[in-house]
Amino acid sequence: MEVQPEEAFRHAMSAFATGVTVVSAARPDGRMSGMTVNSLTSVSLRPRLLLWCLGDQSERYDVFANADTWGVTVLSADEESLALRFSRAETETIAPEEAASFAGAPVLHAGVAHFACRTHDRRVAGDHLIIIGEVVDFRVKPGAALTFFRGLYGRATDPRSS
Repeated sequence: MEVQPEEAFRHAMSAFATGVTVVSAARPDGRMSGMTVNSLTSVSLRPRLLLWCLGDQSERYDVFANADTWGVTVLSADEESLALRFSRAETETIAPEEAASFAGAPVLHAGVAHFACRTHDRRVAGDHLIIIGEVVDFRVKPGAALTFFRGLYGRATDPRSS
């Protein structure tokens, strides 16, 4: 069977290990949505900017593409279940007791780091929307982080904690 170019590219990109995050935003009805994202990238230190990519076929496209403020939770190594849960649109809702407002953005109580962001720019690139956020606040906690490599979840321990 011949491998399609898109599938071959996806396989090649799986050799790049990433962290795993949940991006969260408020829906128009006030409830919160979460989405598993591993495309998070730092863009700039001055001003503090980061970006993530949203697929144009995502069932949650309107929620995240139109959000003016949003949060990022970097998942800990023990939170694979959250990554799996928020990877599906049918389990995107974040219960009020699972999250808090951090500098005006919703973030999960879980995680080893949080970023509160305000949308700085949006750019269409191929079949994704690149969302660039200005980081208005951030915090970090100790602990191992969840990773994604070759299609599987793993862990990255803090080398300074040894």
